[in-house]
Amino acid sequence: MKHLFDLFRKSESGSVTVETSLIIMLLIMLTGGTIEASFAFHQYNAAQQAARTGVRIAATSDPVSRDFSDYTNVADLSLERHCSSDTQQCSGGQYDSNAMRRIIFGPDGDGACAATTRSRRGMCDVFSDTQRAHVDVSYIGSGLGRTGAQGDAAPIVSVTLRDIPLNFVFLDLVGFKDIVHLPPVEATLMGEDLKNG
Repeated sequence: MKHLFDLFRKSESGSVTVETSLIIMLLIMLTGGTIEASFAFHQYNAAQQAARTGVRIAATSDPVSRDFSDYTNVADLSLERHCSSDTQQCSGGQYDSNAMRRIIFGPDGDGACAATTRSRRGMCDVFSDTQRAHVDVSYIGSGLGRTGAQGDAAPIVSVTLRDIPLNFVFLDLVGFKDIVHLPPVEATLMGEDLKNG
């Protein structure tokens, strides 16, 4: 019996198979990790573009906080309105669901997330994972007005996209679906006329 054990211990047949299988497993894990990281990076970039699209619409459309469109005290830097589509409320103002709908679905108001022309795009047309519950809009007094209309406030407008679950290729198959979320993505612009059209 000892002789058989010594033969088995000294034998090198099959070592190439074991080494190859270990290297293949490592290469599969590295390839899968690269694919997952690339897909997550793609989703983050799409979310950034959606936030940029949303803030462009918010800066040139009726404000989500209704009282802000009539605000004329340009010098008031303390004015802030934070509107959440999740709670459908604005801090200190009235929430306008049509204005939020325009930001999310675009000026066409079709309520669908689909490819459309550039001028009719909303946030979800750019990034289909955008949902109403994930969008926040903030208006902050800047102390600035518009040339030719000195009484009209030009607030700083921010759109934040938050709590978007990452869609993985391989990890979703093993139970990681909706566990990992993108970090919040924010885009900011100076408000213009804050009126549709």
